[in-house]
Amino acid sequence: MCLGIPGRVVQLVQGYGDQLALVEVEGVSRKVNIGLLDPGAVGPGDWVLIHMGFAVERVNEQRASQARLGLELMGRGADQRDHPGR
Repeated sequence: MCLGIPGRVVQLVQGYGDQLALVEVEGVSRKVNIGLLDPGAVGPGDWVLIHMGFAVERVNEQRASQARLGLELMGRGADQRDHPGR
């Protein structure tokens, strides 16, 4: 299992063998390689999980939200989990 960061495809980037997409992650747009996914599998508005600059899986919005929550929980120390208001 790899750590996947959820992002939403904004647009496909022309050229580059049709293997790049502009993907928004937490308000920041970045180029992501979509070559590991089936051709035509993703388009604008789709959610993907990203690992090391590659989209490794297309997911629905609910799964993307769960992945984001998991990342947020991993970033909190035990003290913050026990006292979320800190």
